Amino acid sequence: MSKYWFKPKRYGYGFFPISIEGWLCTIGLVIIILLSGFSGDIFSESEPSHKQLVRFVLDIFIFASIATYLFEKKMKEPLKWRWGRR
Repeated sequence: MSKYWFKPKRYGYGFFPISIEGWLCTIGLVIIILLSGFSGDIFSESEPSHKQLVRFVLDIFIFASIATYLFEKKMKEPLKWRWGRR
């Protein structure tokens, strides 16, 4: 039996880390998103262009989608909308 890295939220749609591997993956995802912002000059002193903002939002969407797909394989239960304990 494999070790679970994430647990589904009690209310709503999503999950959170419950092991050190889950936390490392989550921190890695945040670092990748920050690096994407720095490479596109989103966090520079001047105002980012519309094109840079669109690219950054698309990067976030793509990275989050890939991470959700991969992280769901290490979840305790399937990912779905939850209304609390029944």
